Formats: sequence, C-alpha cells, structure tokens
Amino acid sequence: MAEENKYVVIIAAGKGRKMVSKEKEHSKVSYPILGRPIVKYVIDAVKKLNPKEIVTVVGFGGEATSEIVKKDTKVVWQDELVGTAKAVLAAKDELGNKKGKTILIYGDMPLITSESLEKLYKKSVKSGDDLTLLSAIIENPKDYPRVVRDPKSRKILKIVAENEVDESESEITEVNTGVYVVDNQLLFKYLDQVQPNDKGKYYLSDIVELFAKDGHQVGSYILEDATEIYSVSNRVQLAQAAKVMHKRINKKIMAAGVSMEDPDSTFISPNVKIGTDTIILPNTMIIGECHIGEGNRIGPSVRLTHVDVGKNNSIVESYITGGTIGNGNKIGPYVNLKDHDIGNNEVVGPFINIEDKK
Repeated sequence: MAEENKYVVIIAAGKGRKMVSKEKEHSKVSYPILGRPIVKYVIDAVKKLNPKEIVTVVGFGGEATSEIVKKDTKVVWQDELVGTAKAVLAAKDELGNKKGKTILIYGDMPLITSESLEKLYKKSVKSGDDLTLLSAIIENPKDYPRVVRDPKSRKILKIVAENEVDESESEITEVNTGVYVVDNQLLFKYLDQVQPNDKGKYYLSDIVELFAKDGHQVGSYILEDATEIYSVSNRVQLAQAAKVMHKRINKKIMAAGVSMEDPDSTFISPNVKIGTDTIILPNTMIIGECHIGEGNRIGPSVRLTHVDVGKNNSIVESYITGGTIGNGNKIGPYVNLKDHDIGNNEVVGPFINIEDKK
C-alpha cells in the first residue's frame, strides 16, 4: 500500500496575554528558549516526519511569527481569533481538498519530540483511525482537558475541558495534549460543524465527539514522557520549559563526546554543533548558529553567539558575536569581539575590544 500524503498544521495564532508584554504584537510563540523561538522547536520536530506540506496559522503578532516560520512553512492568517477550530479552518484553502492525514499541533509546545509524533502517526496508520489523539497520563490532571471513554468498550467519546468536567470526569487522569492525526478530508468537513461555546469560541477538541458520534474510528497514542505535553502560556512556564530543554540539549551533546564541568551552568542552543573532545567550563553560553570544532577548551565565563570556531582553541572569559575563529588560538580573558575573524595560532587579549572589523 502506498503511503498516504502527510500534512501538518501548526496553530500559532493565540494572543498569549499571560506573557504580559508591553509589546502589544509580540506573539507568544516568538519568545525564545536558549536563543531559538518556541515555534521553531515545533517546526524542527514535525519536519523530521517529512510531511508533504506544513502550514502555520498566525493571528495575533502574526507578522513576527510569519517572519520566523516562512522559510519552513506556508503561512495562513486567522482573521478572527475565535478559537482553535477556526484557526485550523483557516488552512482550508491550502489543504481542504487533499487526501491524506494531517497532524495538528500547537506552536507553543517546544518539548514535543519527533519520536513521539512519529509513534502517534504510525499508530494512526496501523489502526486505521480516522482521528488519533495524543494523550498522556498525569497524576494531577488539573487544568488539562480530560479524555472521556466509554466505561465498557474504552472507546473515546469526547474531550471535556477542565472548567466543564463533572465530579466523575474530574478523576480521569488521561488528558488530551491537543495534538491529533486526522483524515484530512474528514477534518475540514467536521470543522464546519463545530459550534461555539457560551463565550463564542470554537474549539478544535470538539471534533473528537463529532467523529465518535458519527461512527468514525477515534484512537489514541499515550505519551511515554508526559513532560512533552508542556505548553508555554506565561513566563514561568517559559522558564520551566527552558530548564527541561537545557538538560536535554546538554545530555545529547555530552553523549556525543563533549565534556562539561558543570552542565547546570552551561547553556547551549539546540542547533549548535560541537566537535568531540571539546571541554566546556562553567558559566558558558553558546547561542545561535555556532559550529565548534574538536579539542577546544571554552570557558569559564564565555558567551559565543553565531560564531564558527575551529580546533584546539582556548577561549576564556570572553564575549564573541559573529565572525570566525581558526585553529590553535588563545583568546581572553576580558575579550569582546563582534564580527571579527581570527586566523590560526594567535594570542588575543587580555583586555581587547574589537567591533565590526574584519
């Protein structure tokens, strides 16, 4: 059997009022974690599934979000911010008539992994589900929507929001993450049937009940690591997500042959590349698009931003932005370089400030 076409819709239109910013058009998904916007983590995850097309729905702060995602995805606008069902419906002109399966995911979920999304998708294909939702089991489900199942058949009946659960539903520990794999043509058929709640909002999760009532097969894949469901709605959650991502990134880098004397005080962007036998000392940040070769000694107290570094360099107590560093150099302490290239076997510092010179 030929593989079905695979599509992705990233929902990134929400206002994010709880971020409390004076920048009125600062979209929630554009806030950075370790130098990378939240929504880029989601894009990185879904791209590994090799979808035929990715569509990002933008709205509030849409110009900022569009600028971040436009190289990787198509962009559509949700003109009226009246709920997540209407957000996905904004992608109808792009995807509405296409056959295949569509992954629906929120742009504020930086901890979701491609591995979990791949398992969700494979479960949907193998089971022949018309809709497969990603769920998680958590001890304290407060604030999360519950997955309601038939007590005998265990079939999924609906999703109930936290503020609408009754006494029995409040005890359910299986929660909905808001990530789905859906038959694409059925998706847009049922989005048109979603009704507004008492606040005039149209919620995507209502399609689960519509599918189930009409006899369509609704399944689930339960996450193995519930931390992946974490979404960012305020700055406390932003910091908490950053803490998890920080540990993930450092663990991956160390497993590839890089030493860190103090991982807790070492902060590295997810797209940084570091060669084996490099040693990173405490209080070091390596942010943005950095490529670092083998056998370097970096730190303590170094910040590198968008820098290419060769091999066997020593960089101490320095702040370097842009430019390239060759091999066998000794840099620092107290060196500030901006967009400056250094060759091989040079000594730079102490107390050097060079900006915008090449």
